[in-house]
Amino acid sequence: MRSLLTLAGFIAVALAAPAWCANFPPDASVNPAAPTKTLAPKVIVDSGRLGWEPYKRDLTRWLTLSYQDRRATPEPTRFAFKPPLDGDATRGKALAWEWCISCHTLPGDEWPGTVGSPMAHYKRFKHPDALVFQQIYDARVFNPDTVMPSFGTFGLLTEQDIRDLTAYLQTID
Repeated sequence: MRSLLTLAGFIAVALAAPAWCANFPPDASVNPAAPTKTLAPKVIVDSGRLGWEPYKRDLTRWLTLSYQDRRATPEPTRFAFKPPLDGDATRGKALAWEWCISCHTLPGDEWPGTVGSPMAHYKRFKHPDALVFQQIYDARVFNPDTVMPSFGTFGLLTEQDIRDLTAYLQTID
């Protein structure tokens, strides 16, 4: 009886899990039952262990850091930007400190970014909004070998998020 229940449970999970789950490497931080599917490590204080909790966003479209992740990468995507920008620079600043700070140096940041160019005085470059938006949406359109994440193509940021980031970058004097 126990093996029948185990088999029934396995079949129910297999049927409930979307097909894309089958392609994840075994060491990926993914749980199809979690609200966002993506898990984030959390230190369990004074235990020497890590716990796992749902991450605030679903990052399953993005490739994992696992060497076993062999999923195909979407082709570079050009976005048909339509003005006006309608971005919220204040919200864009908050997004930049969440998503961009690990690679880029931002005004007010004491540590240099690890990979990307500094964002100080960005406004002085006078880049068109459409170019800045595309760079964030999918920089592979301009440079196929870039290490910058394709935030739009992979669904990491929404169109409005990218408009807000663009608005913020265009205000950095």
